[in-house]
Amino acid sequence: MKQTKLAIVGSGPAGYAAAVYAARAELAPLIFAGSEPGGQLMKTTEVENYPGFPQGIVGPQLMTSMQEQAVKFGSELVWETVTKITGDAKNGFVLSTDGGNEYQAEAVLLSMGASSKLLGVGEDKYWGKGFSTCAVCDAAFYKDKIVYVVGGGDAAIEDAWALTKFAKSVTMIVRGSEFRASKIMQKRVADNPDKIMVLWQTQLKGIRGEKVEELVLGVAGEEKVVKTEGLFFAIGHTPATDFLKDSAVALDEKGYIKTGITSSTPDTWIHGYPTMTSVPGIFAGGDCVDFRYRQAVTAAGMGVSAALDAEKWLAAKTD
Repeated sequence: MKQTKLAIVGSGPAGYAAAVYAARAELAPLIFAGSEPGGQLMKTTEVENYPGFPQGIVGPQLMTSMQEQAVKFGSELVWETVTKITGDAKNGFVLSTDGGNEYQAEAVLLSMGASSKLLGVGEDKYWGKGFSTCAVCDAAFYKDKIVYVVGGGDAAIEDAWALTKFAKSVTMIVRGSEFRASKIMQKRVADNPDKIMVLWQTQLKGIRGEKVEELVLGVAGEEKVVKTEGLFFAIGHTPATDFLKDSAVALDEKGYIKTGITSSTPDTWIHGYPTMTSVPGIFAGGDCVDFRYRQAVTAAGMGVSAALDAEKWLAAKTD
């Protein structure tokens, strides 16, 4: 059984940033890249808001560079998906993979990320072609364009509002007859009907064009086709934590990993290790923890924090 001081589960910005720091600390981490190495940025075209790239950089190139940097300092990539974690801090953790292999680690860092919820109406072929799930990231690409936002919660209104700074028109597609968003967010829409229009009791049925050009909408049992130049989904995210649901790692009601807690006192911070999960020796960072910001740069920062905590914890363990 291959052994390591630190196993990093996930290969998005959080995982690779953690690996750079852990490798430079001579922990020689194993990075379990999983079935979708690079995370959500592999589906992104131009990234303009990652510090250090004033001309922008395409998502896959950014992730390839982060991977190369992690490997340069001594990280090792494992092209398998972790399906189970057993063991404890005293005896070590055992990571089982979909390849039928087992690996032992003194500490584990979880950085599996999250994925945007989709509707299955053909949107997969339009990534980077007028379809996005991050208005904060991509709004500037839609200057003077007609765009639509699917969703009726706080995130959808936030996205719609971000788009108003650039787009010619913003229309929200809401399945129900009212928003699920907070009252203060609803007021933002109600007070600005010239900026954000709303289609109530409407469903997205399909997308047409080589890029996003037309939307097929379902309204009152009938289909309606509208022209558009951009489509944004804001219907939630799913953290990649299913394999932890039967473990001792505490998750919140939406499946995000809780950090900075102990299993006996769930609202108490562990002094010195704010990125530690409910299981001593298991740390977490990135979008599998972060339900609010969900940016590549914040994920990378959280990954670094988790790596520094893991390094400190391992050092204290051996003293």
